[in-house]
Amino acid sequence: MKSTFKSVVYVSLTLASLVLSACSGPVGSGSGSGSGSGGGPFTVGGSVSGLAGTGLVLQDNGADSLTITVNGSFTFKTTVITGGSYAVTVQTQPSNPTQTCGVTAGSGSNVSANVSSVVVACTTNPVTATIGGTVSGLVANSSVILQNNGGDSLTVTANGPFVFKTPVSGADIYAVTVVTQPVNPNQICTVTNGSGTATADVANVAVNCVLSFSIGGTVTGVVGTGLILQNSSNSEQLPISPANGNQAFTFKKLVPTGTPYNVTVFAQPTAPTQNCTVSSGTGTGTATANVTNIAIVCPAVTYSVGGKIVGLAGILPNNGVLTDGSFLLQNNLGNTLNITENGPFTFATQEALNDQYQVSVFHAASTQSQGCTLWNYKGVVTASVNTVVVDCGHNDWTWIDGTKTAGPIGAPQYGSFPSSAPPTIPNPFTNTPGARYGAAGWTDKSGNLWLFGGDGWELAGGNPQDTLNAPMNDLWVCVMSFGDYCQWQLQGAYDPTVISATPPTTVGAQIIANAQHEGQGGSYLLPGNGTVGIPTARLGAATWTDTTGNLWLFGGSDGGNYLNDLWEFNASALSPDFTAKAGQWTWQSGSATFGVDQNGIYPPTANPYPGARTNAVSWTDASGNFWLFGGFGKDGAGTLGFLNDLWEYTGGTWTFISGSSLANQVGIYGTPGVASGTNAPGGRQEAVGWADAAGNLWLFGGEGEDGNNPPTANGILDDLWVYNITAKQWTFV
Repeated sequence: MKSTFKSVVYVSLTLASLVLSACSGPVGSGSGSGSGSGGGPFTVGGSVSGLAGTGLVLQDNGADSLTITVNGSFTFKTTVITGGSYAVTVQTQPSNPTQTCGVTAGSGSNVSANVSSVVVACTTNPVTATIGGTVSGLVANSSVILQNNGGDSLTVTANGPFVFKTPVSGADIYAVTVVTQPVNPNQICTVTNGSGTATADVANVAVNCVLSFSIGGTVTGVVGTGLILQNSSNSEQLPISPANGNQAFTFKKLVPTGTPYNVTVFAQPTAPTQNCTVSSGTGTGTATANVTNIAIVCPAVTYSVGGKIVGLAGILPNNGVLTDGSFLLQNNLGNTLNITENGPFTFATQEALNDQYQVSVFHAASTQSQGCTLWNYKGVVTASVNTVVVDCGHNDWTWIDGTKTAGPIGAPQYGSFPSSAPPTIPNPFTNTPGARYGAAGWTDKSGNLWLFGGDGWELAGGNPQDTLNAPMNDLWVCVMSFGDYCQWQLQGAYDPTVISATPPTTVGAQIIANAQHEGQGGSYLLPGNGTVGIPTARLGAATWTDTTGNLWLFGGSDGGNYLNDLWEFNASALSPDFTAKAGQWTWQSGSATFGVDQNGIYPPTANPYPGARTNAVSWTDASGNFWLFGGFGKDGAGTLGFLNDLWEYTGGTWTFISGSSLANQVGIYGTPGVASGTNAPGGRQEAVGWADAAGNLWLFGGEGEDGNNPPTANGILDDLWVYNITAKQWTFV
């Protein structure tokens, strides 16, 4: 009995379990989505976007209502049982503004988890609304033009309400602006509540008008460009053109009544520079009427007027300065200046920019009967004027120094120079080199005139004196400290440096003794131990002045042989008193006294070098390089004749440029006016050379070979050539 009861109970429990399992179904089945799967119940929700209005009500399964106020997630209060269903709909659409909200993924059945995938999207419904408001402050018989959304214009002629003719629709956006402000009188109207999105008719746009005034004044004296004024009340900037001269100005933007203003100079004029200022008490204030009294004053730009006096005769016997006040210049018939000597002058009173100037002689000098000629004496002032030339010698030749008698053999013209330094500046008409020809000459950076050697007669004082002319190696400088006169000085003649105690000898005494003799040999050693380097006596040397002002000397003839030594003299290191210290000659390269009549060295041989020669042509180009052409001397084969080789010296090195390594070459003329790499002047000496402003080298005439081949007897030439340094070509002009 007992075992039979246990079996019955076990079978009953098993059947009950099977029945319950069949009723519940498998776990997790159904169409709902979300978290929280299990045995239920489950929530229903989702998200709302685009909501702008109020009053949105959602409903689930037609019964559970939920009011939505903001965008974002939502969840209905009533849950759904396992296996249940949901259906989300919009019960009430939003208003203010009116919107339409749609539901996506709003329904499902056999729910087995929380639902969060319902999507509610809202859009604003377009409306048609009128836009208007109220105008206030508009002066009677005036008008203001308003505009909505940049297109719908409305002219308002009286205070009170206004409505634009065209309603807004679609996006329902409005933007009211003032397109034309009132005039007669000027007013500034401002808009408040002027923009937004219309959900209904708009009537609260406020347009308020107040009187407005212009800000301006006058500008005087402006001549430079770039003047800009600024009004601080609205940061407006106003450029002022000097083309209008003294002028009235008015800022374009009006200022509302009662607004403070402050006008300043934002940018000063340039070209020329001026410092314009706002006159005290005129630049600031409060706008209650049109402002016209602001004064901008730009000071006048003035420049000096002057030039130089040349050829004025001074007080005899030493051409001294005028002390009687007789020579007077005048500018513009009123600005008078007393002139006492040659040299620069400047009137005390300056002239304003763009004013005219006219210089004249107000009273003639008592020292001369001839009048003075004026050059560049009138014009318009655009910068400082220093180009007026008062020429009291009419640019004629002036006999400055020396004798008026030639020095033939038997009647030598010796040089003159005191053997000891005078207590005052020597009379300009006393010191002079001896008569000579073929000397070397330079002009230094200060305009002083230098003279070396040549063939002629020495300085007086030698014992015995030479009666025959011969080459010399004395160095003179005519110092330009007297306007258009200069004072000859024997360079270093009063140098007190002692070089020998027995008998007592100074450098200066040695220089004077050397200048008292012809045919002096050179010293090719560096200075030291009492020895001063100096080139041998010569004539017909080539010369250059370098960019530092030093003097260079090449070759020439010692009277019997030809030279090709190169020397540099340090003129740039000397003071205005060129007698107090001897300058330094430096032998750079070439033959020494034992190496005359040296052949030229031409490529392809290493270290090319011009052969010994005299009467060559020399130039200095725009870069300061030295150029040498032709002359009479030794070619590359040792032949003596007319040369046509062209050389450049730069950086301590000679470079052979063009021409022939052989003497007595005829010219290759080509076509006149046409440059060619095969063109070349014939060999020649004593030609004339110039360097033009473009850097070209010019050559004229001389004695030598023409263009005939075979050559005719050499003769005097009149052909004109130009050498282009960049193209490396000669042109027969």
